[in-house]
Amino acid sequence: MKAKYDKDVDVLLIKLNNNKPEYGEDIGDGIVVHFDKNKNPVEIEILKAKKYLVNWLEQALETKDEHSLIV
Repeated sequence: MKAKYDKDVDVLLIKLNNNKPEYGEDIGDGIVVHFDKNKNPVEIEILKAKKYLVNWLEQALETKDEHSLIV
């Protein structure tokens, strides 16, 4: 898994594997999941990523239970 943040457009791209994405589905709240030809997820694209990253970091600092984090 690899992640890349593009600050110019505020997008976080998380590559789950090296398969080629064939199509994407907007699942809401600025999150797009890209799938390969076999309908397996290959990428997660988070638009306006700063909002999610700041929220996640705030929660991480406030909680002791890392499993309760909401992204």
